[in-house]
Amino acid sequence: MKNYFIAVLLLCTSYAVMAQTETISNESKFSFAVNTKIGFARLKEKGNVTLNGNVNGGDLLLSYKLGKTWDLTSGIGYLEYYANTAVAGTDISIKNAYLQIPLQFNGEYTILKNEETQNAKIVFTVGLGGYARTLLKQDVETIAGDSDSKNLGWNFGLSSQIGARFIITDKLNIGLGLENQNDLTDMKKDGREQKIESINAIYFKLGFTF
Repeated sequence: MKNYFIAVLLLCTSYAVMAQTETISNESKFSFAVNTKIGFARLKEKGNVTLNGNVNGGDLLLSYKLGKTWDLTSGIGYLEYYANTAVAGTDISIKNAYLQIPLQFNGEYTILKNEETQNAKIVFTVGLGGYARTLLKQDVETIAGDSDSKNLGWNFGLSSQIGARFIITDKLNIGLGLENQNDLTDMKKDGREQKIESINAIYFKLGFTF
């Protein structure tokens, strides 16, 4: 009888350990997000006046959980900049298309005091990181005609985000907030030097947990 009791106890213990291991293994550290943004930007090019314009774009992002609060995010993004100006009485329309590779640390904090981050339905989010960016193409339109330039160089910058994330299900969440980007270096090619001095945008993010 004693041996039977010990056998049952060992069996229950083994089942509990296996169940706990399965639960832990099911908690994936990876998540995926589609991020869109729209806002305003300032473009500075050597020898020309600084232009105020509009930006819109999006990112495909993959995140790795570093702990309960922080994760590391990277991916690939596309951004378009539009501006209109006048030179010597001639109206000019400019459109820039950028490709960028972000790398950012993101933190989450609960809005309600004493609430666990993993159990919260709404969390406060902050992000800080950097990016590499290249100007794929610049289109210039005038009354006299159109012209374009391609592959106008790379540069690097800093980015930050602040917002909130709404947990819809265990696998789906939505994020809203503000994003700022500033180029630290100029893109240089064929004697031209330019950079985006600042981007201030609103972002909408749709996130998926594996």
